[in-house]
Amino acid sequence: MLGFRSNFAALFLLLSVRLQSALWSVISDCDETFNYWEPLHYLLKGRGFQTWEYSPEFALRSYSYLWLHALPAKLLALLVENGIVIFYFIRCLLGITCALLEYHLYKALKWRCGATICNMWLVFQLVSPGMFISSAALLPSSFAMYVTIATMTAWLNDNTKTAIAVTALSGLIGWPFAVIVSIPFVLELLVKYRKIGFLCKNALIFGAVFGIPIIIIDSAHFGSITVAALNIIRYNVFTSHGPDLYGVEPASFYVKNLFLNHNIVLPLTLAYPVLVLVATGIGVKYQKKRLSPLRGIWLMSPLVLWLAVFSIQPHKEERFIFPIYPLFSLGGALLMDVLFNFTRRFLGVKKSAFPNRVMTIIVFGIALAMGLSRILAVSLYYRAPMVILSDLPPMQSETNVCYGKEWYRFPGSFFLSANYRVRFVESSFKGMLPAYFHETANGTQLVHEYFNDKNLGHPHMLFDLNLCDFLVDLDTGVSFNATSPEPNFSADKSTWSVVKSVDFVQATHSKSFARAFYVPLLSHRYLAWGKYSILKRLK
Repeated sequence: MLGFRSNFAALFLLLSVRLQSALWSVISDCDETFNYWEPLHYLLKGRGFQTWEYSPEFALRSYSYLWLHALPAKLLALLVENGIVIFYFIRCLLGITCALLEYHLYKALKWRCGATICNMWLVFQLVSPGMFISSAALLPSSFAMYVTIATMTAWLNDNTKTAIAVTALSGLIGWPFAVIVSIPFVLELLVKYRKIGFLCKNALIFGAVFGIPIIIIDSAHFGSITVAALNIIRYNVFTSHGPDLYGVEPASFYVKNLFLNHNIVLPLTLAYPVLVLVATGIGVKYQKKRLSPLRGIWLMSPLVLWLAVFSIQPHKEERFIFPIYPLFSLGGALLMDVLFNFTRRFLGVKKSAFPNRVMTIIVFGIALAMGLSRILAVSLYYRAPMVILSDLPPMQSETNVCYGKEWYRFPGSFFLSANYRVRFVESSFKGMLPAYFHETANGTQLVHEYFNDKNLGHPHMLFDLNLCDFLVDLDTGVSFNATSPEPNFSADKSTWSVVKSVDFVQATHSKSFARAFYVPLLSHRYLAWGKYSILKRLK
């Protein structure tokens, strides 16, 4: 009965937090909007933006991945027309999926490692800003994170077929680089258990089971035989420029992002291998139901391998680290377990109870305070683009809503009624913008001359500002300057009137700690605020 209650409590907490993430997290990456929400909107409603990755000339993205979400959305669309409802319905499905997978990993950890480690892992997961951001995101990297959780669960449960199956699915339909997580598992099968035939047979079976329908679906959309997973590998690995056209960052980029998303759990995880070696050297003994120290390091090896691969890549993005987010919680839990064993060895079981309890309260308190502070900062400071479009009035004819410098914060066509069209007007951004899919039966099969894989802008994507009925812009408080490439349109009172404004933090003019963490009564003093506004052209 006690086990049932703890399992039920874990499932309830996971579902509650993941649904809150679905409802309150913001879209933090324009790639999520234009490469996934927009093509999904096109599949559902026949209208949406297309990026060069979906051009048949390049075919880097899989429509099969979109259909995983489009099928349940189509069922809901039979009852509901509202795009925002459909958007959050899909997000809630993603959050529930993540919670259920986490729950199964929680039970596997309890069986293999004991209650202490599984409960600490659960707490770290619940308060993790990284999990809050990634768990309900419509991104292949989030899908790969689901697969990481499923793979770790199967690994702990000695369910090798499931691990092979989910790895095959992730590599073919989601993000091919996600198979990196499974490399230690595969090496274990090959070297330790010598199951070469078993691995090859099941890899071929599941590769065919998933790969054939994926290729059929994608080929039908692109108009020729297409393996999107191979195309994305070829572009990222075998072209002279790869994704570096979209910016390069130093290795410290990931250090900063990982600290923001995992706070105290990050140093705990990084310290785990060192503590294990020390504990092994002095002969710390583990209870029978816990992982051996070396087994724990091996279980954490996918995290080390992933960071090693992606840290050396010049082009870095926060979402690239999503797949290993749950492993940081595991590393933190394993580290705490090693520390508990230290105190038991030197103080004895009874005398160690109090310091272990204090240690737990301090670590969990810091993780909760910093995690909640980060979650609130992201949700409160940067939510304006997700809510501003709801105040647009109903229109009977086609109406143009324009974006200039704020183009990358457009949350997607699900937030607009049918008669609105988003347009992009000229700004200081000179790279390639998305363009609308052709709204024809073969719209996904058409090759357009304005798409390229070199991030070169094209005038086809730009719209005449004078034809804009509404304009979404960030009011920075400066005067209107018509000669500026990004004028403050809100200050042009002779042309525009404000329909609605929502507070929005100007990151470049705010203190780093204040914009990263929400501290009541303190953060606002160090923040520079702007007004995220919808402007209406004066007649």
